Amino acid sequence: MLPYRDYLMIISPPEHIIKEISRYKRASVNAIGHFEGMHSTAYITITHQRRCKPFFVQPAIIRMEEKLFTMPPIELSIKGFDFFEHGSVARTIYAVIQRTERVDNWFKLLTSQMGVKVKNFVPHITIASNIPVSSFNKLWPNFENRDWETSFNVNSLTILNRDTFVEYCEWRVYKELFFANRLKEMF
Repeated sequence: MLPYRDYLMIISPPEHIIKEISRYKRASVNAIGHFEGMHSTAYITITHQRRCKPFFVQPAIIRMEEKLFTMPPIELSIKGFDFFEHGSVARTIYAVIQRTERVDNWFKLLTSQMGVKVKNFVPHITIASNIPVSSFNKLWPNFENRDWETSFNVNSLTILNRDTFVEYCEWRVYKELFFANRLKEMF
């Protein structure tokens, strides 16, 4: 019997952005100390599917690949920083993916083609996740008025997976699905 698997579907930015986010994370550690996710690689999370049976997911991913192949690539822009509130106890600081009508429509099409529902989706790249408010209050002034503007092209969606019930199991690349703006030839 195959074990249950978790699937994480992400958009990976290019290496220069990954390095810059890593630099911001290291500077944050210097300011507030260690926090969860301080060593994680930068990406935009689309959806996290937990406790899935691979024999159901694998055919769905093949169908998803065909649909995503018809989607156009897109250029995304990062413009500054913002934060999410997690009640009164924690905050998450992130790099803002600039939202335009085109970007919003592209992400709606993406989740529709993937066959997933994502409520209140805000595309972003996490810097410091779920940190206590006291740490946030020390760290946020370093980001609040900082200008960072850059753009990058998105040509693919990366699917990572790991065993659900294995403690400390690392994410591994399962499949890369490309946006090619054309129908996939079937042979």
